[in-house]
Formats: sequence, C-alpha cells, structure tokens
Amino acid sequence: MSDAATIETPAGRCVLVRSGRRTLAISVLPDGGISLTAPHEAPPDDISAKVGKRLRWIVTQRRSFAEMNKARVPLRFESGATHRYLGRQYRLKVSTGSPTGVKLVGSYFYVTARKGTEGEVRDLLGAWFRSKAAEQFAVRLKAWAPWCREHDLPEPRLRLLRMPKRWGSAHRDGRIYLHPDLVKAPSICIDYVVAHEVCHLMHPRHDKPFFRLLDQKFPDWQAVKRRLELSDVVLS
Repeated sequence: MSDAATIETPAGRCVLVRSGRRTLAISVLPDGGISLTAPHEAPPDDISAKVGKRLRWIVTQRRSFAEMNKARVPLRFESGATHRYLGRQYRLKVSTGSPTGVKLVGSYFYVTARKGTEGEVRDLLGAWFRSKAAEQFAVRLKAWAPWCREHDLPEPRLRLLRMPKRWGSAHRDGRIYLHPDLVKAPSICIDYVVAHEVCHLMHPRHDKPFFRLLDQKFPDWQAVKRRLELSDVVLS
C-alpha cells in the first residue's frame, strides 16, 4: 500500500512518492516510466523543474533500457533454453514420459512431460516455480513473525498473486501479496521486497516513518531495489 500520486513533468507523467528524504530521487524504470521520491514539503513546480534539469540523463537512461529490452530473448520452453531461479541461470532438459514433473539437479532443470510441447513444459515449470515461491517466501515471512508480535502487528500471511506493476503489496490485516516470479530474482532482492511489504504493516504509506523503519531493517534497500530493477527478471 502506498500514497503514490502522479505529476506532470518535462519528462512526461511520473509516479510521485512523498517521503522523509531531504532531496529528490529520480529513478528511470525498465519500461521507461519514472518514479520520483520527494520530500513532503517539496512544491510540485520545484519537483517538475528539477526533473527538467535532468532531462538529458533521463533520455539516456530510457535509451539504455530500450536497448536492453530489445536484446532480451523471450523465454523458451524447450531443451537448451535458460531460466532463472534465485538469480542463477539453469538450462532446460526436456524429455517425454511419465510421471511428469520438474527436478532441479546441478545446473539443469529436468522436465518430464507427456508430449514435450512448449505449452506443456511452460505449465509444468510454472507450477514448479509457484511451489518454490511459496516455500521461499513463507520462510522469509516466518522470520518476521517475532518482530510483528513484538510490535502488536498481525502475523504476516502469504498470498501469491501475479501483479502487472509491482512485486508485492501489503494489507494491514497481515496479508502479504508477492508475485510468484520474484522467486527468479536473487535472494537478496526477495529479502528486500519482503522487508518492504512487512514494514507497510506498521506504516501503510510511503512516508517518513516508513522509510526510517526500512532504513533500519534493511539498510542497503536502495541499492538492492536498483539491482532488482536492472535484472532480467521482469513483471508479467
């Protein structure tokens, strides 16, 4: 949950989040969008003017991401294709037979399918990732349970949900929604998203208390957030 708004700037419409920081932070996202984090008291006109001063840099970043996106090869679901799990790349080895399933051994995903079609392999691998996501995320949320009890917060409860624009979302009743594809990202990126959402149980908005808490519980969050944004693990 957040108090994000939008603002018109020389770079177009941007997402604006108010926080306790003292200066304006400008982030260009892989899809070309722009996220701004500004002090609570910063006037919109001042924010827009500062974005305008960084326009050349923003254009360069957008071009860089555009080139990266062109270079991205669509995921394939056949022998020899590569897929990520916890940040590492693994190759697929597809065979036909029964029972069907997926095994991760060494540097390979061994997928056994009835007919071996790409659609069948996609479904089998997707189910495997979803299962592993539930395991990985649950362990992390469980580690936060004592802290939540200590602060009279509801114990975090995992929900897997494919969200087109975000990796996670939190509700004050303790529900933490996480995108199953997040399990493909490096472990530290998962840790960051979980920490971010759990901190929202105490502070629902992206305000000064929230960022103060996030700084305390996950000091390197900005660098890790950037690493996730620059990774080839994308929202879908």
